[in-house]
Amino acid sequence: MRQLLIVDDQSILADDLADMLPWEEAGIDVVHKAYSGPEAIGLMHEHAIDVVITDIRMPGMTGLELIQEIKQNWKHTKCILLSGYSDFEYTKQALKLKSSDYLLKPAADDELLTSVRRAIKELEQEWLEISSMQRAMYSLREQLPKLREYLLLDLLSGKQSIAPQRLFKKLATYTIPFQEGDRFHVLLLRLDDDDRLYDDGESEALIDYALSNMAEEVFGDQLDMWHCKDSNGFIVCLLKAKSSAAVINDIDGWIESHAFQLQHVVKSYLKVGISILTSKSGTFPQDVSPLYQTSITNFRHFIGGERELFVSLAKEPTRGAPQLLGELYRPPSVLQMLELGQWDAANDKLEAIFREIEEEWRGSQEHVLEAYFSIAASLAALAHKNKKWLSDMIGDDFHAFANGSPIQSVENLRTWTSRTITSYRKSVNTEDKDSRSGIIRKVQEFIHNHLEEASLHSISTHVYLNPSYLSKIYKTETGEGISEYLLRARMEKSAELLSQTDEKIYEISVLLGYQKPSYFIQLFKKHFGITPQEYRNKVTN
Repeated sequence: MRQLLIVDDQSILADDLADMLPWEEAGIDVVHKAYSGPEAIGLMHEHAIDVVITDIRMPGMTGLELIQEIKQNWKHTKCILLSGYSDFEYTKQALKLKSSDYLLKPAADDELLTSVRRAIKELEQEWLEISSMQRAMYSLREQLPKLREYLLLDLLSGKQSIAPQRLFKKLATYTIPFQEGDRFHVLLLRLDDDDRLYDDGESEALIDYALSNMAEEVFGDQLDMWHCKDSNGFIVCLLKAKSSAAVINDIDGWIESHAFQLQHVVKSYLKVGISILTSKSGTFPQDVSPLYQTSITNFRHFIGGERELFVSLAKEPTRGAPQLLGELYRPPSVLQMLELGQWDAANDKLEAIFREIEEEWRGSQEHVLEAYFSIAASLAALAHKNKKWLSDMIGDDFHAFANGSPIQSVENLRTWTSRTITSYRKSVNTEDKDSRSGIIRKVQEFIHNHLEEASLHSISTHVYLNPSYLSKIYKTETGEGISEYLLRARMEKSAELLSQTDEKIYEISVLLGYQKPSYFIQLFKKHFGITPQEYRNKVTN
């Protein structure tokens, strides 16, 4: 709906113009009138005026002053000046204020209508240009860095499932110089000192910007670079030979030498260290996500927590033979400690596991996952054994647990484990002490603290329950009999003593309540499949 405002201090002239002309023929739907400049400004605030026709000479506020204020506050409103004076100075001021037209009184009806039509057309053209492809492309150029980064992040994660035709159309629109079939390398760059030197988001963004610019400067003569920052804190770069560059005979060696140069300039001018890993070459776009995932895994394996290292996967670095985490499987287990409510011992055990991953395996992600899945399985087993849902016991952390592999570093594992065990402990501690689960825990704690003399009679006396009733509720709640649990506890304790002490086998037998070593050996072999001595030889060699 187009709206017109007529302003003249002579009310008769303003009324005649408003009421007598067929403004609808000029595209006007509503006509407003004002008899002074201030009154016109008031109407401008109340209505979306498209065109203003105003006399120049008015008391208080002239037409030129009115137009000047309109242009300051409503820059798209078109203004037409009417004056009975043909003074050239007025014309110059009207042009300076970018008025749509300047008409002399008395203006013919057709002349006024034509002028308004022209103003409406100018207004439509302005808004058309604002929403035009030209303006859209300008905005696109302003947003290109972020759009390029988002597209690369989608490719790295494997989320970019659009058809190849649409992908390459985006690449062209974003002026990214990668095409189907291009050979490329993934380069991971990690700032090693950011946690000590930068403590706010603005500084982090500035240093990332500086690092990216330095990398482009070092590699840019021969290689095209497309980069982003991933959720792990790595700057991820795709590198490929420029079509205009000379052929590089040994591109892996060239990248390596320039990676060392990048480390040098960053250390010299930014005063921080960086670690770098480069991948083997791959084919764009199908190898982007696989090469990135492989690079992340190998970065954690070969570099881990070390600083200012360079690793090239093109040279097949030696990984060494993997081994089990000794502390994770050394009895007593994390499950056993949590089951008995030995919280401090469990925390010490877990910290020893984390230190082993850090110190002996340099934060290897495979060992992180080995520990993570073992701890997660222990928590799930404990929850279900207590007839509870794990999601109820550990809250929001269950969603990370259920997503598959959310843990990516030792520090992530340490934080997640602390939260989940704290949640589990709170859940356990809020249970009624007289509930069946409370009785079960008392039974298990007594057994582990009195392995030598524990029996159904001594246990039932400890929890003040009839032996027959206690056996029944224990079997109902846990799915196994007390004697079965007692045997398992003794066997686990015997394995611990065999692996960690020099006690003789007959001495261990007595400590666990078996007066005949032969009987103990028979039970041990049935439980573990080997004799106590064979077990000791296996775990101590």
